[in-house]
Amino acid sequence: MGKWSLKSGLISGGIMVILFFLFHILFIKDFNAKMWEVGEVIGYSSVLLALTAIFFGIKAYRDKVLGGNISFGKAFTLGLGISGVASLIFGIYIYLLYEVISPGLSGKMIEVYRQKIQTSGETQQVIAEQLARFESEAVLWNNTLLQSLVMVLTVFMIGVLISLISAAILKRKNVLA
Repeated sequence: MGKWSLKSGLISGGIMVILFFLFHILFIKDFNAKMWEVGEVIGYSSVLLALTAIFFGIKAYRDKVLGGNISFGKAFTLGLGISGVASLIFGIYIYLLYEVISPGLSGKMIEVYRQKIQTSGETQQVIAEQLARFESEAVLWNNTLLQSLVMVLTVFMIGVLISLISAAILKRKNVLA
């Protein structure tokens, strides 16, 4: 089961890295608040798309290795393994993105978020409060290791949900052929 988790996790993680890198190349030149919003939608959609490897990995393992039968627990465990591998690969990519590929990206993101707050249409007092809160948290945005860890955990938690759903759908015991 470990090899299967690794194989499917590598596929899922690879899909995420490729999609995020392509979108990064497309959007980095015109990085603004609108692009950020579009990027978030595309980003989470890409994660969901890539994590479909959990469902297909469990199904393939059930059908090819286990003869069509798999318990909920074994399916869920396999899904967790796939999620773990995929999230680690993506976390490594995020680290490389901020440190090597686009070292100024976090600064651009901070500036876009500041502009978003300033043009929110809120009162000056609310804007000042939001900016003060943001400035106290902005130092975390420049912490590449923290950003990577947040993405590992985010992708893993989404993977846990997909693993639960996939295990519930794909569990099958003692089916007569």
